[in-house]
Amino acid sequence: MPHFQPDLFADHEPAREDLVATALEGLPADFVGRIRDELETTLRTVRAADTLPWPDLTRATLAELRFHSIARWLSHDEAAALRAAFETEMTRLYEQEDARPANA
Repeated sequence: MPHFQPDLFADHEPAREDLVATALEGLPADFVGRIRDELETTLRTVRAADTLPWPDLTRATLAELRFHSIARWLSHDEAAALRAAFETEMTRLYEQEDARPANA
């Protein structure tokens, strides 16, 4: 996987978006495809769920962290769209979780 090292002696600091775009250019298409597939599969799972699809809140939190973390391998716009859709669904599921009786 390519690694981009910014010029330590440059007169200006490159914008984060430029650094990310440069780093993403050299990624293998199959790697990006696997990341996209995992994110879309997770998004489909939460969209179809009536309750959190993980057995406990710790695993739900870990799934959220993973989703947001691996989305960084996609372009800014694609990652932002997937994250927004995921957050919408997670908010819905957490609201349903909060509405459930405590002993259910």
